[in-house]
Amino acid sequence: MFNVLKTLFENKCPLCNEKLHVHNDALCATKACSQCHYKEESYGSLGVRIVYDTTK
Repeated sequence: MFNVLKTLFENKCPLCNEKLHVHNDALCATKACSQCHYKEESYGSLGVRIVYDTTK
C-alpha cells in the first residue's frame, strides 16, 4: 500500500514515464528527463516555475 502512495508523488516524464533527475542548488531546483523530453526549473525565492516541454 505504501509503494502505491509513493508512486503518486514521484516526478515522471509525461512522454516516456521515466523518473526525472533532480538537481538542487542555491538558486533553483531542476528536474529533467534523461532522454531530454522534459525539463522543469523552479526558482523558490522568486516564486517562478518554468517548464520546457519538447513534445510541443
